[in-house]
Amino acid sequence: MKILKWLAVLILAIPLALVLGIYVRNKTVGPVGWAEDNTLKQLRLKMKDPDSMVVRTSYVVQKTDPASSDVTIAICGIVDGKNSFGGYSGGSRFMSRSVDYKSTNTFDTYEVILEDPEETRTAESVHMLSGFDKVYWNQHCVDDGHPAAKPK
Repeated sequence: MKILKWLAVLILAIPLALVLGIYVRNKTVGPVGWAEDNTLKQLRLKMKDPDSMVVRTSYVVQKTDPASSDVTIAICGIVDGKNSFGGYSGGSRFMSRSVDYKSTNTFDTYEVILEDPEETRTAESVHMLSGFDKVYWNQHCVDDGHPAAKPK
């Protein structure tokens, strides 16, 4: 009879501990942690070899909308992964955009975008900004420590 009681306690305690652990982690990492988690998941989906993915550099830019107090969280950086030949390509820039809505107490990641190296090379060859630079990088990844991209 004692064994059955202990077994019942274990069967209830293990799932409860797992759920509690997930809840505590979610509360401690906060919106920036959620944005980082979502970004990594989406970047892995975009890689040819997801297990080889390495984020070379990254930084966070947070902007608060004065009217609504909503916080836009951009994570910008360079991600690398093995190509079809099994070697690392040198990396591509990425940008993710998430919003922490204060009024509704909700959070969402809207986009995780990888730079298209061919488009960037073409734009640089004619001394223009690529679409990635104009639409994503310069709009979301610029702050005091990270300047806007300029035509080369």
